[in-house]
Amino acid sequence: MSKEVGIKKIAALANVSIGTVDRVLNNRSGVSPKTYERVQNVIDEIGYKKNNIASRLKLAKNSTIKIAVLFPNETYQESHYWHSPLKGIEKGIEELSGMGIEYDLFTFHMGNVESFEKEIEIIFENDFNALITVPFFYKSFKKLHSEKNKKNIPVVFLDTREELENCYFIYQNSFKSGTVSGRLLNQVIQNKGNYIIVSLTNSNVRQRNMVDREAGFRSFLKENTKISESKIYSIKESSNNLSVVKKKFEEISNTKPLGVFVTNSRAYLLPEILKRTKHTDTTIVGYDLNTNNQELLINNKIQYILNQKPDFQAYNAIKGVFKLITERDSSLLNIDIPVEILIKENLM
Repeated sequence: MSKEVGIKKIAALANVSIGTVDRVLNNRSGVSPKTYERVQNVIDEIGYKKNNIASRLKLAKNSTIKIAVLFPNETYQESHYWHSPLKGIEKGIEELSGMGIEYDLFTFHMGNVESFEKEIEIIFENDFNALITVPFFYKSFKKLHSEKNKKNIPVVFLDTREELENCYFIYQNSFKSGTVSGRLLNQVIQNKGNYIIVSLTNSNVRQRNMVDREAGFRSFLKENTKISESKIYSIKESSNNLSVVKKKFEEISNTKPLGVFVTNSRAYLLPEILKRTKHTDTTIVGYDLNTNNQELLINNKIQYILNQKPDFQAYNAIKGVFKLITERDSSLLNIDIPVEILIKENLM
């Protein structure tokens, strides 16, 4: 079936104009919800598929798919977690070069909800076809969700999932990864020592995924071991206050094995603190293969890294947005990234 004949047939069956069918196929505004649903039902019934490459090459001559990317301002730091998804964005854009797709990078301060909201306003004031970002601030996240529905702009969230409808998420299940961390440390420490959960932020805000990881970690120990709560310590502190963190480690016995679970990518800050507090029998589980964590993993200062594949998340977001806009196919935009365990011996 040719594209022209297909559109004509859809228009006749749905009792609408060819222009209306074209707007539905290309996800453009100007179609009432009732008409949109009727046209889409016909499309599904006859199994119509757009010729993605041909239509996109034709469109690229006259217009561009513009993607807004909103990440924390730490994105520019090569050693930081958020630099990895930026590389994934760039890889996806490079592979689609010639197909009329480009992106603009916006950044916000991780501890400042106002800066996030300001950037969102700027993005929605401009003519973007989609937005890729992260759900850092819950209230602003809900506001963004409402606004994107008014603008009819697809939004893809990376890193964390929230329970809202009509959203796309590419993420790793944080609770599940917390249980994996609990199992790893328990296999080493068992009931012979202490456990400590360390959440180091660069603001006063703990992200949702850090909270969920701690919950998963505690859940595993509670349900699968006989470890008492008195053996599980918790530190929630700014990474700028490492002297406070050191003091809290000094309060924990250094004569027993210690299992350290770091709920984000800052595991590399712990080995030096453990050395200064004379904790010699330690096992550290952290997240993300930034350059600092990788070096310490190779040197056996960190024993386990759980990889969320942030570059893979962002890469799929770009490819998925392109597929959604050109083919109305969202299959790449709802992905639960498996928990990958990295150790010194399997590090590539």
